[in-house]
Amino acid sequence: MQAAQPRVSVVIPNWNGLAHLPECFDALRSQTFRDFEVILVDNGSADGGPEWVESNDPAARIIRRADNGGFAAAVNDGIRASSAPYVVLLNNDTHAEPEWLGELVASLDRSPDYDLAASLMLLYYEPHLTNAAGDVYALALLAGRNRGLGKPASRYERPGRVLGACAGASIYRRAMFDDVGLFDEDFFLMSEDTDMNLRALIAGKRCMYVPTARVRHKVRASIDAEPSLTMKRLADRNEGLVVGKDLPAPLFPLLPFLYVWRMLRKAVLVGPGTWSRIPSLVAYTPMRVAAEIEGFRAGLGKRSGVWARRDNSLWGIIRWMVVGWQPFDR
Repeated sequence: MQAAQPRVSVVIPNWNGLAHLPECFDALRSQTFRDFEVILVDNGSADGGPEWVESNDPAARIIRRADNGGFAAAVNDGIRASSAPYVVLLNNDTHAEPEWLGELVASLDRSPDYDLAASLMLLYYEPHLTNAAGDVYALALLAGRNRGLGKPASRYERPGRVLGACAGASIYRRAMFDDVGLFDEDFFLMSEDTDMNLRALIAGKRCMYVPTARVRHKVRASIDAEPSLTMKRLADRNEGLVVGKDLPAPLFPLLPFLYVWRMLRKAVLVGPGTWSRIPSLVAYTPMRVAAEIEGFRAGLGKRSGVWARRDNSLWGIIRWMVVGWQPFDR
């Protein structure tokens, strides 16, 4: 791992992830592309993870935060500490295949009109299934989604343009952050990449999907360590924050209908196998509504800063929010 003027900075956010770090770093040592540095940003871990990195990879740079500021704050610290032309974000609970980083770099090297690129992320324990083949936006649910989640990876072997990238394994031109800004730290965790993807789209940036850049991911390894009710409320608040901040104004008249559908979809319209959950889902609905209203109001307060950077037509933005993906041969 070269530290002197690298082309790429691989930023790894970490919070009590010692159990994952050896495999993550072993995979990075096996990369065929070598011109990169590693920046581990630690969110106040208590399990000795930063010390393990110091002992096992002295070339890695370590940024120690005093507290757990969440994913967004951690990766922002790493981006600020980097001067490489490419910034790669990588979750600590991943295993990157040897060609992964080289494929991401080559994709943007070949395509100067693209600003970020998404990996093919596979479910760690079921690597024939997809975790994310880029990210899209489900307008009917007012939420970002991993494209292809749980479906056979063989269906996602075609490269193309996609709305955005899952930030668990993605590459960005540094110049994009100058135009779009860094990740919004108010999200803490979840939907911060949805927000980044939509802000990039609004600012006229384009994302490429690179199926040959493959990473296996232990999905939700960090999220599941938090209390589930806290995470549910945060997820709902953050989805509302995205709507208030990034949704094109011409779509606002649809919000009453979309929110009703969203609430029904989450609280009632579940399959027979989950009917037993309906009472708890209905009981949680008032908290969900309050969380989404809180997020929506916060998003409205940030809206002007996002749309002041617009360099895309409203039709183009809405089209990509609906379409989400298009192969290169079309």
